[in-house]
Amino acid sequence: MKYFILPSIGLLAAGLMLSCGGSHDKTGTNAAQVASEIQSAEKAHTPGAIATSASGYYMKAKLDSKDWSAAEMLPVAGTDRVLGKNNGESISIPVDTRQLKSGAVISFGEGNAVDLSTNDDVGIWAGKSGEMTITKMDKDWIEGTFHFTATSSRSSRQLAVTDGVFRVAMPASGNE
Repeated sequence: MKYFILPSIGLLAAGLMLSCGGSHDKTGTNAAQVASEIQSAEKAHTPGAIATSASGYYMKAKLDSKDWSAAEMLPVAGTDRVLGKNNGESISIPVDTRQLKSGAVISFGEGNAVDLSTNDDVGIWAGKSGEMTITKMDKDWIEGTFHFTATSSRSSRQLAVTDGVFRVAMPASGNE
């Protein structure tokens, strides 16, 4: 009996290895295709994502002295945040447009923290120390500067975000 079971298991294992080996290239190709489709679906289903430009929406900053800029942003309406994204990284600044005016300085803190996502070993940071200044506000745009120090429960490191600037459309302006 054991002479029959061992060869059967061996043949079964060999058959499985051959069938898996034959589709290895297809699996790699399919994985790349699926990843591309997921990225396309995410982009298509990110409501209202707007490409950045020098004359429209923009967000730039230095993350630990390295230049960073958003490739796309979300409108403030519906998010209550100034949110810029690029290649899986994002800076998301809390904002209440009902209380904003040109010259306003908003401090970040425990209940009003910046969310920062990075492509590093930490990934998720909170900016609870720093501030945003509204430098211009008119019927069409909100512009400002920001800086903060980000921390994470995943690391003892701190990340300095400096020289931040942004422009987003006023929610009621129709520029979104």
